[in-house]
Amino acid sequence: MAATFLLIPPTNRAQDSSWSFPFQEYWDMARELNVLVVDDDPIDQRLISSALRKCSDTINIRIADGGVEALDSFSREGVPDLVVTDIKMPGIDGHQLVDLIRGTPKYCCVPVVAYSTSMDEQDIRSAYMEGANAYIVKPSSQANYIEVGRAIIDFWTKTAELPRLN
Repeated sequence: MAATFLLIPPTNRAQDSSWSFPFQEYWDMARELNVLVVDDDPIDQRLISSALRKCSDTINIRIADGGVEALDSFSREGVPDLVVTDIKMPGIDGHQLVDLIRGTPKYCCVPVVAYSTSMDEQDIRSAYMEGANAYIVKPSSQANYIEVGRAIIDFWTKTAELPRLN
């Protein structure tokens, strides 16, 4: 088995304007955040998408109408960097979706934001126990969605600066 190494000699980048990172396109791809919004309500889909677009100008938003479509999207369009899901949906609901994401090795590290109209402590606790990274009670202000979105994007950009390999 052969190994390949890339050696980059030291250079003073301030004096050498021709220097660029050799795999810049991969780093640029890693900075684009792919978000999957999962909700059966088109109004909520638009509200969440609009708020997320205000968080970053390098965001790609995909929409799924439910849990089944979300899982199909994972295999069809690739694993998203973030899933934002409603809890109460027909078919595979948000609780089941979070559980399936966390139970699948290829998907288990994807951050998940759950949201619902329920303010019941048990529902919120269940979402976190299943593996949600955040929980938002709706209706919520667009500012709140933006705040949560920015926090997750900030986390992502500070901890995941390696190119995706999927």
